[in-house]
Amino acid sequence: MRKNPVVIFILIFFFTAFWSVSAQRGSTSSQVTNIRFVSGLPRNSDWGRALDRLASDWARVTNNQVSVTMTHGSQMSESQLLSSLRSNSIQVAVFTSAGMFDICPAIMNLSVPFMIRNNAELDLVLSDVKPFLESHVVEEFVVITWSKAGWIYIFSNQAVFIPNDLRRLRIATSPELESMNTVFRRLNYTLVPTDMTSLGTRLASNMVSAFYLIPTLITPMNLHRGLHMLNLPICPAMGAIVMNRVTWNQLTAANQQSIVRVTQQTAVEFDNAMARTEANAISTMERGGLVVNRPTQAQQDIWRADMSNAMPSLIDLYDRELYNRILNILERSRSGR
Repeated sequence: MRKNPVVIFILIFFFTAFWSVSAQRGSTSSQVTNIRFVSGLPRNSDWGRALDRLASDWARVTNNQVSVTMTHGSQMSESQLLSSLRSNSIQVAVFTSAGMFDICPAIMNLSVPFMIRNNAELDLVLSDVKPFLESHVVEEFVVITWSKAGWIYIFSNQAVFIPNDLRRLRIATSPELESMNTVFRRLNYTLVPTDMTSLGTRLASNMVSAFYLIPTLITPMNLHRGLHMLNLPICPAMGAIVMNRVTWNQLTAANQQSIVRVTQQTAVEFDNAMARTEANAISTMERGGLVVNRPTQAQQDIWRADMSNAMPSLIDLYDRELYNRILNILERSRSGR
């Protein structure tokens, strides 16, 4: 029987189309997305080791469709990291609250001095406001995960117990902490822009006499000997792992979900250990000569009243909606409602 040439043509067309699509799919699945992941944190630290594990995890959960080159201890400022993300010379970076301000300005609301008092309150606030924060990330970036980086404390070359003690000192601060610096200037503190690599030299020469930082960063810098620490946290320090959207859009939906899942699992583990890590850092520094000054309840109340009284002149620095939302969460919690 003679075969219909039209039928043969149709069969050939469909088989050709099928194998063409199949080949394209196979090619796509085998493509590797190369990611340069940059962190300013030292390799030989809890953060560094966690990031190395994360790089391996990203390859594992994507069946090696993602390849990560991890750079630790970068000397780039956070503003430089941000520019590099935008230009796609790097694809992923670790940021602190300071660097996140340009990616998600609303993050500053978590850094209102003396507003959030402990990890329990921070957890309560984060559980409520994370969706708000994520909805306010600028379009060109994706926050893979948020993480707690510890608490910011005041360190000085003499005892500080109340705000006026600190106002008499020259406070070293990184220009990167622009939002926090603005708050402290409006509160009439004297700030001296200081590169953190020169902090030890400036302290020794009395060019500066105080600074604020998380304890876990001070321990490896070996600056604590002979210093005082006010044992009253100013505010939580947040961290985030951020990918540029150009790279994010190269990933399949399944790989996006897998990367977010494994990264957030790592962040939870790290967050759970952070309180212990920070307490160990303070204990180590105290044994090495750090003087930890523990303010009375009355002295703590002076710091909080000082900030509360100044808030009308500072509110323009914050997202008013989110500020009121956090305040309501904390007031309900403290009143037992």
